[in-house]
Amino acid sequence: MRLIKRFEFLFLGGALAVAASVALWLAIWSPDAQIRDPLPLYRQASATISADASGKREIQDVRLVDPDNRPVTFSVSLPKGEFGKDSGEKFPALVVISGFRSAHHNLERIPEPGPNAIISYDYPYDAKEWKAAGIFERTLIARRVAYRMPNDVAGLLAWIRRQTWTDANRISLAGVSLGAVVLPVIRRRASATGQIDGPSVIAYGGVDIQALAEANLKISPGWLRTVTSWFIWLMLKPLEPEAHLPEINGPFLLINGKNDERLPPESVSRLHDLTPEPKTILNVEGAHIDGNRPESIEKTVRLAYVWLVSKGALNPSR
Repeated sequence: MRLIKRFEFLFLGGALAVAASVALWLAIWSPDAQIRDPLPLYRQASATISADASGKREIQDVRLVDPDNRPVTFSVSLPKGEFGKDSGEKFPALVVISGFRSAHHNLERIPEPGPNAIISYDYPYDAKEWKAAGIFERTLIARRVAYRMPNDVAGLLAWIRRQTWTDANRISLAGVSLGAVVLPVIRRRASATGQIDGPSVIAYGGVDIQALAEANLKISPGWLRTVTSWFIWLMLKPLEPEAHLPEINGPFLLINGKNDERLPPESVSRLHDLTPEPKTILNVEGAHIDGNRPESIEKTVRLAYVWLVSKGALNPSR
């Protein structure tokens, strides 16, 4: 009898421990954990101004810091001259989250942005540290960066809304490649903090972090690639696009390549299915967008620009 009671106590203790572990798991690893907390207060630490190569636009390199003094850096491209920011005109703003080297290189990919403010976000990581890291170290770096991005971009958007040159009712987002994968959680976080409800462009993205990782890892044998991809999924689970897409509002433009070698077809089709209406889906010729494929970049920029103008999110060129 005493043995049975002891077993019951052990069983109850084990059940409580499992329940507590599950509750902790859900609290830490739930997608909603990225959304529910108040937005930290970001303050401007520095801003430097220069002209772009054409001399027709002003480039501001801005550095914000969060309460832990971690930097958020981005570059802003604004018109100069008669229709510039000193004219008193308020410009619509497009925030670009892309993986093409630095924020300046991203802006160079948009050669004629018209009377609009284009803001390019810098991923918060050290390129030298990334290059020297192994696959598991890179996963931890990616986790650290990805977990910061929803708050960082929401803080960036709050900064944009405070600028005298901003048309606060016309702010949009564009995520390209990796930026497209994290855009749903960023979009949801930004909306939850009252920063944005405008159109969004999702270019060359997909869902299912595990499948995306396995398709892009260059390691062998196959079982190691599968195990590693599951580890990556475990680390990045709260950012899974599938969890956030149904919770955000459009309109959306989705651009994908018909012969994309980096995105499994099921990942892309699932993205298209889960993205809420209203949405425009464009499947274009070619492979994944890449810095070595300028024609792909040019086509994507042109399609996105035309669509954003049609939605009233950007001004047409003058």
